[in-house]
Amino acid sequence: MPTFENLRPLPLAQARVIAEPRNLTVEGFRALGDPVRLELLAHIAARGPICVCHLEEALPYLQSRISKQLAVLRRAGLVSGRREGTWVYYSICPEALETARDFIDQIERSTRIPHLADSCLAPE
Repeated sequence: MPTFENLRPLPLAQARVIAEPRNLTVEGFRALGDPVRLELLAHIAARGPICVCHLEEALPYLQSRISKQLAVLRRAGLVSGRREGTWVYYSICPEALETARDFIDQIERSTRIPHLADSCLAPE
């Protein structure tokens, strides 16, 4: 009778894990590109941490739409959720807002430096 000690190790299936780099700036701006998500962010920023049930009361959208858009915001890192029983309370993640703000600041600073087009000769 075989015992555990004399069994050969079986080959186990290995999950394929791919570590893909994420562009947090793109993810953040993509998430900000929807009016419903902007409205959700505004409510969370003004009243957060806020429960989804209060977002449902304040906004003219179905719970399913609110939840879907909150999931996009959460994946982009713009909001975080904290579960208490059956409720989830959402808060703004300042780090993600700082990433977006920093990118806008960089663009603004780049408009203040001399550009290659500034030194072009006028066509004759």
